Amino acid sequence: MVKQRLYQSQWPKSLVEWTEGDTAYLSVVFTWDLPKAHMRAVWYRQLGYEVKAGGPACLLMPHYLADVALVNCGHPDVLWRHNPEATFTSRGCIRKCKFCAVPKIEGDLVQLKEWEPRRIICDNNLTACSWKHFCDVIDNLKGIKGIDFQGLDARLLIKPHADLLALLDIGIIRLAWDSMNDDPWRAITFLSRVGIPKSQIRIYVLIGFNDTPEDALYRLQTIRERGFLPLPQRYNPLDALVRDSYVGPNWTDSELTRYMRYWYNPQVWSVPFEEFDR
Repeated sequence: MVKQRLYQSQWPKSLVEWTEGDTAYLSVVFTWDLPKAHMRAVWYRQLGYEVKAGGPACLLMPHYLADVALVNCGHPDVLWRHNPEATFTSRGCIRKCKFCAVPKIEGDLVQLKEWEPRRIICDNNLTACSWKHFCDVIDNLKGIKGIDFQGLDARLLIKPHADLLALLDIGIIRLAWDSMNDDPWRAITFLSRVGIPKSQIRIYVLIGFNDTPEDALYRLQTIRERGFLPLPQRYNPLDALVRDSYVGPNWTDSELTRYMRYWYNPQVWSVPFEEFDR
């Protein structure tokens, strides 16, 4: 059995806030943290701070904090404050997935000419970048331990990508199976053939967006049966102010909750899913 190495990506659970001089900064990733950000902005203003707010949530809903903060001013150090091990080598994406915020807040794919080599690669679609850019990224990451690729597009990952990834000290490679039409198995075959073990591959499964419980169960069970770790992701609209409040037309809230409770907790997998929480 391959011994699994654990690499923790210490991302904050909520918004990030800090002060510099007489200015308070709020960085908000998720829209459901905007109500909290609004309260924090009011509090900072009462203390006499000027408040500046940014982040993906502010780009999606810039009006929400407009009465209490200067919105989307930007800060050069913001990613480091979320996670000092994280970096981007590109921004944007070639895809236009309706469930994803990236096309709205970052737009088309742009390769960065300068970036800091760090362990966690946050690119939205590194495999869509030019071959030269991908090779340069690999070269700059050599010598870093436990590299975490936050999202590689399995539809675009081919054998030459896998050959280069095998040259690195891989911690985790994260893929996605968002719908029945685009499974990740060809990419996984390439990764497996170059020696990347199953324990270092995670597969995200979007549920509750234009699918059915049967579709979701097929994807989750298939991943587990093939020896990989499925990571269910419940769909939230891009303007959700309450997390996990949306229920798709083919689902019920209780069924979505049941799927998340079961599939996010391998310790209960000894119980068949059909018998869980009935």
